[in-house]
Amino acid sequence: MSRSEFRLIEAAPGAYLVLDPTFVIVAVTDAYLRATLTNREQIIGRGVFDVFPDNPNDPEATGTRNLRASLETVLRTAAPHFMAVQKYDIRRPGSGEFEERYWKPINTPVVIDGAVAYIIHSVEDVTSLVRLKLLEGENELAAGELQSMRAADRAKDEFIAIISHELRTPMTSILGWTRMLALGGLDEKTNREALDALERSTLAQAKLIEDLLDESRIASGKLRLELRALDLRTVLQNAISQARPAAEAKNIALAADCDDEAFDVFADPLRLQQAIGNLIGNAIKFTGEGGSVGVRLSRDVRDGVIEVTDTGRGILPSRLPHIFERFRQGDDLRGDRQSGLGLGLSISRHIVEMHGGSVRASSPGPGKGSTFSIRLPLHTATLPDETVPRDAELRAMALPNLDGVRVLIVEDEADNRKVLAAALRHCGATVECSGSAVEAFDVLHQGWNPDVLICDIALPDLDGCEFLTELRSRETGARTTPALALTVLGRPGEQSRIAEAGFDVFRQKPIDPIDLAHEVRRLAGRPA
Repeated sequence: MSRSEFRLIEAAPGAYLVLDPTFVIVAVTDAYLRATLTNREQIIGRGVFDVFPDNPNDPEATGTRNLRASLETVLRTAAPHFMAVQKYDIRRPGSGEFEERYWKPINTPVVIDGAVAYIIHSVEDVTSLVRLKLLEGENELAAGELQSMRAADRAKDEFIAIISHELRTPMTSILGWTRMLALGGLDEKTNREALDALERSTLAQAKLIEDLLDESRIASGKLRLELRALDLRTVLQNAISQARPAAEAKNIALAADCDDEAFDVFADPLRLQQAIGNLIGNAIKFTGEGGSVGVRLSRDVRDGVIEVTDTGRGILPSRLPHIFERFRQGDDLRGDRQSGLGLGLSISRHIVEMHGGSVRASSPGPGKGSTFSIRLPLHTATLPDETVPRDAELRAMALPNLDGVRVLIVEDEADNRKVLAAALRHCGATVECSGSAVEAFDVLHQGWNPDVLICDIALPDLDGCEFLTELRSRETGARTTPALALTVLGRPGEQSRIAEAGFDVFRQKPIDPIDLAHEVRRLAGRPA
């Protein structure tokens, strides 16, 4: 272009910038200078990105990147390129500070002899319009957020109230009976009742805490399955055995109907037992004294179907679509809410769906009972049943003989150390206890070599994984001490970290002392 042509462009009413193919500014309109707070002598002959850099105080600024991409597109295609509205701040003269601006740019090629000789960069300052729309959007968003914050506050308050009530209920029994036992003077019958109440309350509180942890794992995608081949009948029988005391306490008949043929599934036995047990426990909870709960296992083509049917209070039709939602219960509209957090059914559904199955609920209506059904895919391959019976009463009748087995317990909680040590000594084991990793190393340095190590993960100095890693590095020869980890699995990736540290097995707190004794027997290589 000639100088006269440049002067013609400079006098144009719009905001235009003329660039050569290297993006150097060769002409600019007065309107553009006014819009960008610049002057002609300051910018002519300079690169556009030198004159108009990104705002260094805005880490999310994309103006130069987007403009460069558009200009390069024009050079490559020789066609106009219409850009979306851009946030491209400009520098105030003299101060060096940047002012927020929004632009609507168009880049148009000037083609001479078949090549792009110049690019006309035209812009419209839409800052005022954008700010107005942002303000309107913020007002709408603020109103929506306020309504959502209020709903969230109500839900949070309700949740805290439920949690407080449910945790305090077993604590009342635990504290009361503990004080009574400490005072002494109870007859044998009352003493037995106190111990039974303490066990029930402790298990109830442990269940509440475990449900909360499971819900957190589900919400964060951290719930994991340890799948194996097993017979669904064994898992079902264990779940029924675990629920039977609760049914007997309410004089509820708990009946099971199961075919003799194997029901081979690929599943996590403990998680699947948890899911089934939640349904059976729910049926018992909502069935009155003298009622009945039936559990049936049948085959439907390629699926195993577990049905839990009760003669309890039933479910309103309006409640059925929501029965598996978090913090929901099958209570009726009168609001006589049962105990519990309302997480059991939600957790059961998630576990079943992780196994590729489904769960549904049905009820003829209030007062007419309900039926919960689990459907799981069966597998044709028949492999050995690897599940471990969980019935505490049966296992207690055959406590393992641990005579001569040396066990080192590393646990910082004194009460936990005492009860675990007492259980193992009751079976004949020789037990040493340490409250920290440092104390445990002192015991080992004194020449006391355990046959089995039991170690808490959350220790006050080195944690359990660090302790075992250090211990393994110090062990000489081919022998390594079998190790069991005690953990609440509260942190993401903790299960993998425990395995990588060299533990042979991990068990979640709280652990049944009977189960602990059997785990020690197995790790020590003793016959069953």
